[in-house]
Amino acid sequence: MDWPDLLPSASIDEVSPAGVPGKDVDLRETMAAAGLDAFIRIAYADGVPVTVVVNDAHRFTDTRSFLDAFFGLLDGGHSRAARPPLRLLVAAGSHIADKQERHDHLEKILGPHRQRFWEIEWHDARDASSHAKIGGVEMHHWMEQAGVYVGCGSMEPHYFAGVTGAHKTLTVGVMSVDGLQANHAKAMSPEATGLHLDGNPVYDSIAGTIADLENAGARLFALNEVIVGGELVAATAGHPIDALAEGLPVVRSVFSHKVPRLQDLVIACVEAPLDRDFYQADKGIKNTEAAVRDGGALLVEAECAGGVGLDSFLDLMREAKTYKEAVEVVSQRGYRLGDHKAVRLLGLIQARGVHVGVISSHLDPSLARVLRVAILRTHDEAAEWVHTHLGKAIHHATVVNDAGNLTLVT
Repeated sequence: MDWPDLLPSASIDEVSPAGVPGKDVDLRETMAAAGLDAFIRIAYADGVPVTVVVNDAHRFTDTRSFLDAFFGLLDGGHSRAARPPLRLLVAAGSHIADKQERHDHLEKILGPHRQRFWEIEWHDARDASSHAKIGGVEMHHWMEQAGVYVGCGSMEPHYFAGVTGAHKTLTVGVMSVDGLQANHAKAMSPEATGLHLDGNPVYDSIAGTIADLENAGARLFALNEVIVGGELVAATAGHPIDALAEGLPVVRSVFSHKVPRLQDLVIACVEAPLDRDFYQADKGIKNTEAAVRDGGALLVEAECAGGVGLDSFLDLMREAKTYKEAVEVVSQRGYRLGDHKAVRLLGLIQARGVHVGVISSHLDPSLARVLRVAILRTHDEAAEWVHTHLGKAIHHATVVNDAGNLTLVT
């Protein structure tokens, strides 16, 4: 049975990211028009490498198409003797990947291009020996070297950084854990919200890091992809800040949906790769919670095959009994990576009285008390849970497809 059958009293809308009709995207042409060729010539003339910085498997980026276009541009305009040395850096942020995951990801994104890179490294935020200080932030040591850096990222809403993209790949993606914590601590600010850049302290911190990299001698070039349903629908390129600004209107039109009224129930369906664990799938909650009325219900549907995810997130959920106590703990002992998610989740549940449930075939039911959410296995079980908490007061509901990216606004 589907949701209209399970919730017959509710008027249910189903929303998905919007398409960009008639858009034929040529990544090679996009990068060429933005002046990538000039960056390559600079690298060759100065005798410095071109470092290609790409996302790990936690992001939606179509890295293979980017590399196909990059090498097409490189080979079409430069003789073999005039090509600068190339190296590849995988921007993993705080994510930890085992040997098999790294192998599989590189196989997927590199294909025939693997031999073109004379060096390949996978950023490890916890390996202090591989970091160097740039400005006030520890980052992968390659980033302190004068040279050309070409980053590829996908643009989607980000519930506290505003919008993702290559500007984050080139900065947050290659920071140390301490750098990540300093950046993510700003997510506690009420100004750190999705699709919002002006005055957003998280975005301002990223922009400051870009300036520090340039002051250290880095020349930065960004390619941003907008991907809907696995299809590339738009792209921008150029300086990381300029490429972000150019793509922002497209992201807002594709990945935001205005609801006419606050909803009694939101069902947030999170797709791969963000459904890998609860910590990542929580983006579906953050992207949609503003559309739920106080005292309403929010269901997030995600596989969560990897369990909860970041341990420090669970630590605060265990330590703090209430939302107020969680805020006090963070204030007294300082921010730790993941605290912002715990604080916001407790605020949603306790300060706003929203009932939260997770439909997952893998999440351990014993974690329900720690997370303060219901862990449900099926749609039938979830519908029964909704009726238990809301009774007959279910009039308006919205099913959100790709809720890890689509943001509801009121």
